[in-house]
Amino acid sequence: MSMKTMMLALALTLCLGTVSAQDAATQLDAALPHPGSADLPGCAVGVQLGDNAPVQRAFGMADLEHAVPIGVDSVFEAGSVSKQFTAAAALILVGEGRLSLDDDIRKYLPELPDYGHVVTVGELMGHTSGLRDWGDIEAMAGWPRTERVYDMADVLQVTARQRALNFVPGTAWSYTNTGFNLLAIIVQRVSGMSFVDFTHQHLFAPLGMTHTQWRDDFRRVVQGRAIAYQHVSDGVYEQMMPFENTYGHGALLTTVGDLLIWNRALNEGRLGAFVTKALQTRTQLTHGQPTVYARGLFERNYRGMREVFHDGATAGYRAWLGRFPDQHVSIAILCNADDANTSKLAHAVADRYLPAAKPEQAAYTAAPPVSLAGIYASERDGAPLRLSLHGKQLQSDTGLTVLADDKGALAFERAGAGIVMTGAVQADGRLRLDNAGDATFYDRQAPYAPTPSELARIAGRFHSDEVPVTYQVTAVAGGLKVVAEGRPGKSRLFVPAYANAFISGDVLLRPVRGADGSVNSVVLSDDRVWHLQFARMH
Repeated sequence: MSMKTMMLALALTLCLGTVSAQDAATQLDAALPHPGSADLPGCAVGVQLGDNAPVQRAFGMADLEHAVPIGVDSVFEAGSVSKQFTAAAALILVGEGRLSLDDDIRKYLPELPDYGHVVTVGELMGHTSGLRDWGDIEAMAGWPRTERVYDMADVLQVTARQRALNFVPGTAWSYTNTGFNLLAIIVQRVSGMSFVDFTHQHLFAPLGMTHTQWRDDFRRVVQGRAIAYQHVSDGVYEQMMPFENTYGHGALLTTVGDLLIWNRALNEGRLGAFVTKALQTRTQLTHGQPTVYARGLFERNYRGMREVFHDGATAGYRAWLGRFPDQHVSIAILCNADDANTSKLAHAVADRYLPAAKPEQAAYTAAPPVSLAGIYASERDGAPLRLSLHGKQLQSDTGLTVLADDKGALAFERAGAGIVMTGAVQADGRLRLDNAGDATFYDRQAPYAPTPSELARIAGRFHSDEVPVTYQVTAVAGGLKVVAEGRPGKSRLFVPAYANAFISGDVLLRPVRGADGSVNSVVLSDDRVWHLQFARMH
């Protein structure tokens, strides 16, 4: 470390110490929202600056029926914030030599089929396994999570039914809960202990996380737990609880105080040198480039500063846990409503404590060519990307602003977060988008307005043994009505997305045509399940 860097780090530490002594609580209060009504769900928020005592606040109702307010010790479910704990448990076994990151997962999970490629333990931790997300598969079956009780045996069975992966393991990145459920099972089988007991003995108890446990039985009474809610309309909420017994991917019941204890343990290396470093080592793809994901943790830049974090969402719970290690700032947020934007709140809080540093300005000062406006489709999963002009700015349908430099390189900027992705226009007109080393190509597509007769040729019954489900596809005005047989009340309307592709929410449906133009099958994809084929039933 250079003398200049050391002096900057010291200055930041002294600055934070001053803030925490004088007005850390005032700064947190100023960053928190002030709901117009106290009779709404809310959040617990905790901040720790360096070695100073945490500052915690809570607002809103933990239980709307019984008018119980949220407290700083209220228990929430942390969603995918839980993944880092699962990864840490597996890494403990790796450090003991009882497990290897390079092990074939079928060594411990013989129930799984041979996918034609080895999937390793390390690939489960970094979302590079190619395994389809079991929750998305069950949603395609007409039974999304929160509408049916699932347990770990169900996860294993759904995974074992799959006959293909999203991609060759290690070559791409796709977020999947399946990998972390399987990690929890592997920890159980290797350790000879339940996952609940193993993590309590090796993580929660030694660190003093006395309010933390796993929701391995959703019927268990948990004192102080906040009820989760779904926003229905202005000021109206209904219960939306995770009635399932799956864990590892999520299901951590905890408090903001316990999460701050965990963050401090990572800062201080209390899990041991190997586990601490491995947990925060970014996953590399086979071509050598690191992804944005470590092992149960994202690592990104925020305003030019290193940010290590994970957000979470399960049923109506929302969570965010993150650190700015170089600035010694740690933030934990737990909320009990599905409309809570924990990432936005976390950064509003962080902005109160972080120095006014700005990222180095890249040379994206040129206007991107307006000819880029149009519809594109990912060569991976078919996901559409729409670029359109808003005034003088070219923006994506996800709210990213497109920038360019004087050599034609592109960057995609999110307001308040800076550049989140770079790109380039290829000689053949395709777009290359690069998300921290994981490149995806997008092909330009033509708008699609199918005629009623074209829609009628797609209609029929289609089946997949991997889900398993049979779809009834009917041509209707505006697109295709799709119903999973056995769930007649759960129809979805797929509308044209681009040539020969239809979309409903984030699920894409593409007809597969034979040589004579007839539709022999349809393929469904979303960001966690790629190219799932349904054959026409005759």
